[in-house]
Amino acid sequence: MQPRSSLTITKSVIFALTLREIRGRLNARRLGTFWILFEPIAHVVGIVAFITIIRGRSAPGYDVPVFLLTGVVPFLMMKNVCLKLMEAVASNKSLFSYRQIKPFDAIVARTIVECTISACVYIILMGGLGLFFGYDIAISKPLEWLGVLVVAVMFSFSMGVVFCIIGEAVPELKTFFRLLFLPLYFMAGVLYPVWVMPQTILPWLTWNPFLHIIDGLRRAVFENYPETPGVNMYYPTAVTLVLLFVAVGLYRAQRLRLVAV
Repeated sequence: MQPRSSLTITKSVIFALTLREIRGRLNARRLGTFWILFEPIAHVVGIVAFITIIRGRSAPGYDVPVFLLTGVVPFLMMKNVCLKLMEAVASNKSLFSYRQIKPFDAIVARTIVECTISACVYIILMGGLGLFFGYDIAISKPLEWLGVLVVAVMFSFSMGVVFCIIGEAVPELKTFFRLLFLPLYFMAGVLYPVWVMPQTILPWLTWNPFLHIIDGLRRAVFENYPETPGVNMYYPTAVTLVLLFVAVGLYRAQRLRLVAV
């Protein structure tokens, strides 16, 4: 019998950690399968319902529920990936005594779980809007949408790895990282169109990569979506590549400290 390759072992470990992560969430409380989807769905529905009642049924040329869902769900996915990865090493410390399991495996497994949950939430909510309320939920440019989504996942993954390594070195900063997403949420154009922002503050807001990603997703979903000068996918893509390089470098430098029990 030939020994398994490193790639085969890594795939098996990630698969096992993914199942362990899902099982842990399902068994965390009664009706775990229900709560694992109901909590994010209730969160999103509450935000969408509140904003829809305030602003009315439609934004300029777009249905408010569809407009909001295309921003709220991806942002919550990126936020959850970042914050869950921040705790990936601390939550799996006992497993690193096994030679085959590395911190990177736990990080990848959590990314898969969070992206899968967000995908289920998006499909359920968008399907409900289309089937029961008659909204147009079609994606105008599906390939562009997928491309922006890949950048979103890689950006949040890279940020999560950086948060994880810094948080393990200075645990007090984890609270700061959690609070950081509150202003980012309101500065990312999740609840309102980018083009309605005052031109005096828009140049400052464009430093936020989340704003470009959310606007890029909406530009791919809606046909004839207006382009805002200075808002594009070049900036978040460049930031993602740099952040990914930094994350890999930090992980490489700190990998032995991360596995210390």
